[in-house]
Parts: sequence; structure tokens; C-alpha cells
Amino acid sequence: MGMYITYRRTGGVFALLTFAAVALAATVLSVAVAATLLVAALAVGTVALVARVVLPRASWQSTVHPVTPWLQETIETTTLNPARSSDQGDLVRLGSDKG
Repeated sequence: MGMYITYRRTGGVFALLTFAAVALAATVLSVAVAATLLVAALAVGTVALVARVVLPRASWQSTVHPVTPWLQETIETTTLNPARSSDQGDLVRLGSDKG
């Protein structure tokens, strides 16, 4: 009866080359995805700019309708012009404890 012990070294140059290949593939894939996203964003921006120039302004800009006055209510006002400067002190002022 015998026991055989085998020692094998892992790693080394082959593991380093494998790691470098995986890192290079990941970098190339990342650059390709970034370039694709950049081209897509530029295409969308160009289409939006051309559409804005070509289409009439009324089609892409919403207009706000003017507020119509209420015909059922009327507000009447009277302008006060004091005859003398001393009459100004007789006016009741809001927020004041006088009068």
C-alpha cells in the first residue's frame, strides 16, 4: 500500500494571460456600449432638432387660452380723491389700531 502526493502549481503566466484577455474583452465591450449609447443620444437629439425646425410652431407648443371674465358678476369701484391733504388722515387704514 502506498500513497502518492502530487503537487501542481496553479497560476503563473497562463492565469495572467487569461486575466488580461478577460479584462481586455470587458473594456472593449464597455467602450462599444458607451459608443452605441452616444450615437443613439445624438440621433434622438438630431431628430428632435429637425422636427422642431420643420414642424410649425403651433404643433409642438401648447397655447394657453386667455381667461374669460365671468359675465354673471360685476365689480364696481369708486376712486377717492381727497380735496385737501388734511383729509387723508381721516381714511381708515387696515392693520392700524386707529379708527
